Amino acid sequence: MSSCESNNSNTLEVDGIQFKTFMPKCILPIPPKLPNSKTQVHFGIHITNNTEISRRFLLFFARPEFLRANKQKLPRSGPNVNSSYNPQLSDFQLLMPGESGSLLLEGYFYWENNKLKFLFLEKDGSSWIFNDFNYGRYWILFTYENQYPTWEQRGDRSDPIDLKPVWHEQIYNNPRSDITKIVDIWIGKVHTSPIEFHLI
Repeated sequence: MSSCESNNSNTLEVDGIQFKTFMPKCILPIPPKLPNSKTQVHFGIHITNNTEISRRFLLFFARPEFLRANKQKLPRSGPNVNSSYNPQLSDFQLLMPGESGSLLLEGYFYWENNKLKFLFLEKDGSSWIFNDFNYGRYWILFTYENQYPTWEQRGDRSDPIDLKPVWHEQIYNNPRSDITKIVDIWIGKVHTSPIEFHLI
């Protein structure tokens, strides 16, 4: 099955940074109405640095929206939080001029009370449920966001190291030099262009 990645006309560019929705499979089988039957889905955002300087990105916070063929949003509920995770060092990626990186996310279609639903799993441990799917054509897009240009190590002994944001007004009386800190991260909020997929 071919990729559903948006073409160049559907690519969003902000200050020289290119954002594209991608979905490796654009034709997805609806799972049978059996206990624990699911259709796993992978999708995400492809980011390309088209500027002349290196840029660092946090590949962690993104949430999809699903649209019907008439472009109306599907209802969702949540978030449901069973556990909480923070960004780790591997979630920060430095992109040199011309380089690309991807934020890969996942979820699955399943049946509940004779209704087809989609469970989206965020990287922070929370989940969202999208309702009212059926056979046919849909669209998906993402909201990608990072509000903080600086993140630093949370606690002294986390392994692997996880990080927390540093607020602009945060002041340290005794700043530590032995903690891991990542600075100059791209900040902003974008809504990627939607791409089409089909449930069969």
